[in-house]
Amino acid sequence: MHEYYKNNARKFKKSMNGFLKPVTKELEQYSGKSYREVFEEIWQHYEKNMLEKFPYIGGDTVSGTKNLTGAYIFVSMGEILKGYGVSLEDIGYLMVLAYERKFSGMPGIVKAIAHRSFTNVKSLNRKYQKKDARNAANAAKNPGSFETKTMIPPEDGYDFSYHNLVCPLSGFAKEQGYEEYMPYLCNLDYVMFGVFGVPLFREHTCFEDGDYCDFKLKIDEKPMEYWPPVFEQGRGFK
Repeated sequence: MHEYYKNNARKFKKSMNGFLKPVTKELEQYSGKSYREVFEEIWQHYEKNMLEKFPYIGGDTVSGTKNLTGAYIFVSMGEILKGYGVSLEDIGYLMVLAYERKFSGMPGIVKAIAHRSFTNVKSLNRKYQKKDARNAANAAKNPGSFETKTMIPPEDGYDFSYHNLVCPLSGFAKEQGYEEYMPYLCNLDYVMFGVFGVPLFREHTCFEDGDYCDFKLKIDEKPMEYWPPVFEQGRGFK
């Protein structure tokens, strides 16, 4: 285990509780155990199979670390729930509920600020170009970490777009055998953006297509429904 993950284990456990506490009822129903008991099972799996093996991609200095450590909370949850006979589809839906409840529970002012920040195109372009530069500098030191490219002008028909050129979530899934979870993890982007009222569209993923993940916003559109998951809706989005 990298020293960063070892030194921050308590913080990651607290973060896990923040994501899973909103689905306490469902976890107890699926497992037949108390939330505390099933949470500890999930944590033990996460500590052994995720924290022990995660690549170091920059730690607290890069936002992508939270993407990696946060997403794989749900993979550990899934691995434990499969042991109780829960289907992958039901696990995917529980991911959606957990994410939806967490972000919906934010104060209204926080959600309003997030909505404004994601619908101000000029500000987004400046912000993400700076993010591109930071990610490039970090990737030079920590290969395999997130690399991004803001598309200026944006792709046709969209108000804003950027690409993830390298995705550690996808790389880790392929290395460790968690591929079946990736489409559901990608679907969580639609949940977060949807709660904030931001219309996200994506047609490429690093995991499935091997080239890049595209995040495209069409400001005046209605956000897509995220269940059934976007990749099952037959509209060409992922």
